[in-house]
Amino acid sequence: MKKQHTLNIEEIKQLYNTPLPSSRSGALYNAFSYPTKISPEAIGMFIACHTNVGDTVLDSFAGSGTTGLATKLCDNPTPYMIETAAKMQLNPKWGKRKAILYELSTLGAFVSEAMNNPPSSKEFAKYAKKLLDKAEKELGYLYTTYDNKNNIGKIRHVIWSDVLICPICKKELTFWQTAVQHTPLKILSNFKCPYCKHTEAFSKIPRATEDVMDEVLKIKHTIKKRVPVRIYGKTGKETWYKDITDSDIKSLEEKLEKIELTDFPTFELKWGDLYRKGYHQGITHLHHLYTKRNAIIFASLWKRINLYPEKYQNALKLLLLSYNASHSTLMTRVVVKSNNNDFVITGAQSGVLYISSLPVEKNIIEGVRRKIKTLQQAFTLIEHSKSEVEVKNMSSTTLLEPTQSVDYVFTDPPFGDYIPYSEINQINEAWLGSITDQTNEAIINGSQNKGISEYRDLMTCVFSEINRVLKDNAAMSLVFHSAKAEIWKALIESYQNASLKVCTSSILNKVQGSFKQVTSTVKVQGDPLLLLVKTNEKIDIQKNGTLLIEDIIKKAFDEFTDIEERKPERIYSRYINACLELGYPVKYDANEFYDIVKLELEKQIISHL
Repeated sequence: MKKQHTLNIEEIKQLYNTPLPSSRSGALYNAFSYPTKISPEAIGMFIACHTNVGDTVLDSFAGSGTTGLATKLCDNPTPYMIETAAKMQLNPKWGKRKAILYELSTLGAFVSEAMNNPPSSKEFAKYAKKLLDKAEKELGYLYTTYDNKNNIGKIRHVIWSDVLICPICKKELTFWQTAVQHTPLKILSNFKCPYCKHTEAFSKIPRATEDVMDEVLKIKHTIKKRVPVRIYGKTGKETWYKDITDSDIKSLEEKLEKIELTDFPTFELKWGDLYRKGYHQGITHLHHLYTKRNAIIFASLWKRINLYPEKYQNALKLLLLSYNASHSTLMTRVVVKSNNNDFVITGAQSGVLYISSLPVEKNIIEGVRRKIKTLQQAFTLIEHSKSEVEVKNMSSTTLLEPTQSVDYVFTDPPFGDYIPYSEINQINEAWLGSITDQTNEAIINGSQNKGISEYRDLMTCVFSEINRVLKDNAAMSLVFHSAKAEIWKALIESYQNASLKVCTSSILNKVQGSFKQVTSTVKVQGDPLLLLVKTNEKIDIQKNGTLLIEDIIKKAFDEFTDIEERKPERIYSRYINACLELGYPVKYDANEFYDIVKLELEKQIISHL
């Protein structure tokens, strides 16, 4: 019988004394884009410090499976992990473990399985190149056009534009011609009609629509009118761009008329809190998110996967899906960056389903081809690991594991009302043919009729099951993030109701914030990281306990010289940690807290002069 691991809290406190860097880069991280992901290398160091070789690790909210990848890395740590552990004076125990991953979403479970139990990286790359070479040979002509020198070139991407209607003279104009200032490059805020000179904010200008015969639904359908406006291409080694011409449009229409859109899933989108009447107008089904050209290409690639050996099919599907929602749809966008004379082309915004007035149609064949190397590198990093990873596509409100069978839990649960995963994931899940059952999705979401109490109750069920399967001397590391005191209150009540308590805490120092963290009206920088253990004590929040914000700020100034540690967002994370460790209620939303902090910071700066 394996000797039971006794967790020494003092021994691992060094891991919690300093914010642990969680890089948002590297092959394992970049293989598949998934909201709020944490670096597998960072998680791997937690696993190696909290457990012994051969132990069992659980993640109840596995997402895209990074805890599994981290478990794989424990048996084959990267140089970065070894160097960071030495620098932080940690004592990791490298070696194989077993990870059990629970993930409610179809997509998350699929990605977890495909990433953690991959085929030969070399053979995968061989079949992936074959898949794309065949598609290029048969359908690559759809991405060709004449360049500025009248030579045939390959299209890299095409910028499309909404068509607007001047509310006064009723002329149709493109967003491109009325909103884009080219010298210097800028997207204007106000519309000005070149015909009648009417001026108004673009948000108030009506968009044109058109009735089309829907090839998938076989009915007439009203959609938002969009037209291609600029092509970016490559001829040999020379890159070029040009404004689209009538002959370009005619050539594309003639090519597309000869191809029927078959093999595309007939899937009605399940819109929820992310639906916006404006930019989602006419988008009722999956195929409405694609241009016809990209719908044809992606459907053809997906169908061709069945021609390859079964053991490689999931990895090939992973390859296509890693590009699909992020880069194949109308959600791909342009952005303006300072000192750039032209637009920067980027992917879909993470955590939302936003479609801009200048959507971008990328060359899917070339884009997916570039992803092969990233996935091959990711598979190479873990394919020789002896650690085991078992993925279960089900809710963690009921765990299948025996009582007291788990040595450690690392989990990153949904942050309340932060991201509606099931609504976002449906774009990829439709291709997999299985959609997430939202019944036990732990989320605050109006369209699902789930408020704070429903979220708290679902989280309590999960934490109660974690308590049951955890060994008495084991622990759970929990990463959480919210700018709202009421969500923190729900989290605290849920783990306390499950007889778990916080014994220490830290901050997960993400090197680059997620889109939601960077653009949110109220930002929280650095995710609080909690170490929870089982307790037989009756826990009750000290209702009258109050933390003095002045003390938190003074501590930040006394103990840290790094400017990042003195930012209000980071101080808020430390305030949360202190409340949870001491059992005090979280009384402030982030925005309230920041107002108080700004005043206190001025006092502290003056006192340090």
